[in-house]
Amino acid sequence: MKRLFALGLLLVLLPAAAAETHTVEVSQSDDGSSYYFEPDVLQVAVGDIVRFEWGNGSHNIAQASDGEANSYVSGFYSGEPQVGGNWTLPAEYTETDGTLDYLCEPHALMGMRGSIIVGSGAAPIPEITLEFGEFPWLSYLLIIPLLGTMWCWGFRHHPEAPRVIALGTTLATLLLSITIFLKAGSSSGYRLMEEYVWSSQFGVSLLLGVDGLSAPMVLLTGILGPLTVLFAWEEQKRPALFFGLLLLLQTATLGVFVTLDYFVFYLFWEVVLIPMFFLVAIWGGPARRYAAYKFFIYTFTASLVMLVGFMALYFEAGANTFSMIEIAKQSGSFAPTFQKWVFAALFIGFAVKMPMVPFHTWLPDAHVEAPTAGSIVLAGIMLKLGLYGLMRAALAPLPLGAEYFVPVMVALAIVSIIYGAALSLAQTDLKKLVAYSSISHMGIALLGVATLTELGLAGAVYMMFAHGLLSPAMFMIAGVVLHQLGTRDIPKLGGLAQKQPYTATLFVAIFLGSLGLPGMATFVAELSVFVAFFQSHGYWLLLPIFGMVLTAGYHLWALQRSVFGPLSKEVNVEKVHEALWYEQWPLFTIVTLAVLFGVLPQILMSPITVACYDILRLMGGV
Repeated sequence: MKRLFALGLLLVLLPAAAAETHTVEVSQSDDGSSYYFEPDVLQVAVGDIVRFEWGNGSHNIAQASDGEANSYVSGFYSGEPQVGGNWTLPAEYTETDGTLDYLCEPHALMGMRGSIIVGSGAAPIPEITLEFGEFPWLSYLLIIPLLGTMWCWGFRHHPEAPRVIALGTTLATLLLSITIFLKAGSSSGYRLMEEYVWSSQFGVSLLLGVDGLSAPMVLLTGILGPLTVLFAWEEQKRPALFFGLLLLLQTATLGVFVTLDYFVFYLFWEVVLIPMFFLVAIWGGPARRYAAYKFFIYTFTASLVMLVGFMALYFEAGANTFSMIEIAKQSGSFAPTFQKWVFAALFIGFAVKMPMVPFHTWLPDAHVEAPTAGSIVLAGIMLKLGLYGLMRAALAPLPLGAEYFVPVMVALAIVSIIYGAALSLAQTDLKKLVAYSSISHMGIALLGVATLTELGLAGAVYMMFAHGLLSPAMFMIAGVVLHQLGTRDIPKLGGLAQKQPYTATLFVAIFLGSLGLPGMATFVAELSVFVAFFQSHGYWLLLPIFGMVLTAGYHLWALQRSVFGPLSKEVNVEKVHEALWYEQWPLFTIVTLAVLFGVLPQILMSPITVACYDILRLMGGV
């Protein structure tokens, strides 16, 4: 019995005995001319113990995001600066391979930094599930609207046929997008993957796949397709070209959402510009050409900066592939300075598309001059490409760059929230009001990304979806008003509820949903983002909350001046009637969906949260 007890005790003590204890001196020179950790770079084995012992001076130990950081953000922390004593690094930090950078807060600017290299020094790459499908669902998702485009263009001399073709095509795409969303599920990793090698020499492939980040965007694109076609049902000016461009635009945006290859992502990204340019330039308002060229120049220039970032990732990774998944696995080898510069390039490219202040000036012109169908797609889908690209293409491969630019993202997000809301409050053109409101809402989404937390990222994606439903509906309302009264000037409106009570009810529901009424999708998104931001930045939350006060103001004021009150005497209200069936059904559908996803947020939030968790795992934040 004694021998068994001794053997058991030996087995218990062996692991502890194998762990070596290392000591780091925390001190400074007697004359205060130098501050140091000794050794400043310590190599330890997995499971070893690291003990810090104080010498001269008052110091502390705080984990740093990289070897150049000057402040503590998160991680291990010894407490406030102290004189004398010792502190042991929590064992959890040496349980896996990785490099731990740390600093002394009072003396970081004097170069008092150190590093602990655990094991190989490279953090283990998390396993992300890659599930290839047996049926090419995603290929068909891209092929069907592309075939519809060519089919529409083949009926140039049959004005009635293109709209029927477009509606049938978008309905088929909607059914396919619902199927893909359901098949993607709420599991970790990528589903329904397909790969078609384009150039093995350069590592370019049509690599397709969906997860909880892309599947909701695919669903949103599928939903808006037939609603846009319906709302533009009576388009008489070159209908074959018009509906063909809408389908081509849908193809390109879906391509951005489902591709996992940087090079192909960029190609789809650029193709998006072409149909939108022509939609604005041909079917837009009086200043349509100016707006179209401004839109193209802004977004194309920004995308070139983004391309530089993509190429830098490709060459620095040295993996001879443009696969986002493979390049993200190399992030541990990217130097902090490299990550900061490349993240800056990608952020500029994506921020222009969102758009964030000060890159926003193309948006109001494009929205005001675009036809209603163009504004629907621009607000509902295209603005989401920027934030989606930031989360898909930039966060995972450049975690240190993302952490470094958190203050910049927070500042731009808050400025965009308040500035966009304030300008919306000052507008008299209903369409321009909605355009500036998009800047404010996308600022909320960027604020969620800037938290770099699971809840914040999930809230950002949910905001993209919610705004993608309700903002197009607000543009539809502006279109209905313009069609019937010949003006969008809010002071000239008034009393519309007396002439079109059903349409006015939809009008009110959509505006209340947009401002964040509980029970509708936007409320879920805003609540998630604000809770996450408060957890990470505390009472700085008061600034975006002030933006929400302005948001409520411009929504309610616009309603009061246009829907309620006495009938306007500045326009001919006698011809005002309920919106036509092809205008009412899209509005009713959007209100229904906004309520559905507001009451049952788990439908979207479950897969979104899992995808955001995967992103943080790749970043090393979980």
